Amino acid sequence: MTRGRYHGNLALPMSSWRKVKGLFWQSGEPEQSGAEELSDAEFQELLSSQHAVPEAPVVPVDPGTVPITGHAGAISIDFQSDYDAVGIPNTDEVEQLERFLGGLDANLPQASKLAAAKAFLNAVGKSVDDVLRDAERKIERVRAIRAGHEGSTQQALAAEQAEIEQLNQAIEEKRSRMQALSGDLEGVRHACLVEESRLQAAHVFFGQASGKVSSQGS
Repeated sequence: MTRGRYHGNLALPMSSWRKVKGLFWQSGEPEQSGAEELSDAEFQELLSSQHAVPEAPVVPVDPGTVPITGHAGAISIDFQSDYDAVGIPNTDEVEQLERFLGGLDANLPQASKLAAAKAFLNAVGKSVDDVLRDAERKIERVRAIRAGHEGSTQQALAAEQAEIEQLNQAIEEKRSRMQALSGDLEGVRHACLVEESRLQAAHVFFGQASGKVSSQGS
């Protein structure tokens, strides 16, 4: 199972997730060529790092304020537009580092990559702390978006379930009414049968006495 774009917890497209993971974080497992999304296991492994941003309470965001679009069952969120709307600075150090380190020898040891990353940041007037703060702000916002959508969805599901229960109750009431109507009909049929039987018996008896043959209905 893989995580969709909605779970871009570092505010990057999932294709960049895997690329950045390969540049900055090594699990000891070989990269799978062609795969663009992290599996749940990979995501949990990433979160288990001592350098990952831990879970913390967030203020849920109203889903109506988030630029979410859906097409053919796929959900897409314009995170950058959302960051801009709430005043999170538009920085792209991670993306720049991705391009920079992507041009280095893939066989460089991790220590060399980290040293190159720091040197690159110094060259553009940024620091590691700038990258960390940027990521932390965006992660908090992404989690708030997720929390808001979870809360809104839970409320909507509860409302739908309540409506289903009301409909089920109405169906049961209709079913009981139908059973009562059927019972009444059977009662009327039985009463009419008994009465007609009594009358038919009398008619047949006196018909025999008179010798007349009934002509009604012929």
